[in-house]
Amino acid sequence: MLQPLVVGLGRSGSGLHLNTLVRLARRTAATGDPLFALPAVGCDPRAGALRTVGMSDEVTAVTTLEQALQHVDPATAVVHVCTPPRLRYDLLAELAGHGFRRMIVEKPLAASADELDALIRLRQESGLDLVAVAHWTTSQLAGRMRRLVGGGRLGSLRRITVDQHKPRFLRSLATDGHPSALDVEIPHSLALALDLAGPAELRAARWWDLRCEDRGLPRLGGAHVELEHRSGVVTLLRSDLGAPVRQRSVVCEFEGGTATAHFPLSEDDDHAQLVIAPFDRGTAAPPAGVLDANGVPGVGHHVFRDDALTDFLDGAYRGFASGAAGVGNFPLACATARLLCAAREHCAVTPRARAGSR
Repeated sequence: MLQPLVVGLGRSGSGLHLNTLVRLARRTAATGDPLFALPAVGCDPRAGALRTVGMSDEVTAVTTLEQALQHVDPATAVVHVCTPPRLRYDLLAELAGHGFRRMIVEKPLAASADELDALIRLRQESGLDLVAVAHWTTSQLAGRMRRLVGGGRLGSLRRITVDQHKPRFLRSLATDGHPSALDVEIPHSLALALDLAGPAELRAARWWDLRCEDRGLPRLGGAHVELEHRSGVVTLLRSDLGAPVRQRSVVCEFEGGTATAHFPLSEDDDHAQLVIAPFDRGTAAPPAGVLDANGVPGVGHHVFRDDALTDFLDGAYRGFASGAAGVGNFPLACATARLLCAAREHCAVTPRARAGSR
């Protein structure tokens, strides 16, 4: 039986991964098909002060990897690497040295092109089964969008515009885990754009500072990234981390209409929405809000449950059990990381936009 080890108990590790693992363990145990054994082990130097409260029977908190090794066997463990990007490679190398092979790594995979190349070598040399967190691309919403793109009902895809906005003042002021806005929300949407429209080159990128009262946080106010895909599609990714409201939407513009996808905004609700509007109302389609026999969504407003992170972890653990969890996931994660590195390099030599610029 596999056992989870979550390294890094910040917002991602504790608030998302551990909570989701506990829910998934309860769900699969109730159906008689348990995926892994609890308690999960959470490892962080600050473990005693972090939010594993209320899960004492399901989570064992430790402060060092040496302590973690007293509770997990590397041969059966799945390590969730939830540390900041700049700490990823060294930790992965240390874990590999202890014999851990199954790893789920938070986005982005690496903080630089050199680190990414080193990680690729480490994966090959150590035989790592490595999965990058990609619940946007494995979500039901993304699946419906892929089928819409491939089905041709609205013609060829021409443009993708993604808006990921939220007020992120408190976390940016309290932590230094993310060096720029490019590392917060953009990796999700960048991977999705590559998945929907294929390989791309960077056209432009910029970031700006986050301003709060009399303080300014360099590069953390937000970011824009523009891509040109080999398929001819153009993508614009926009993320404002000083926005007054939350938004996670993707607009796909086709020759014959638009599809607007709304991802769930937080763990408070797990429903997604997809609005499909053809330019020609006579476009052949099933009744409004219905999927056809191939799962292609029809015209109208679709609302459906889409607990993407839970489903992603479910699929990852089943992949680990079969021995090939990261086979299809890793190339897309590397392509995403390389474009992020190119965007960082572009922004580093481009004058920063004024604070709050969208």
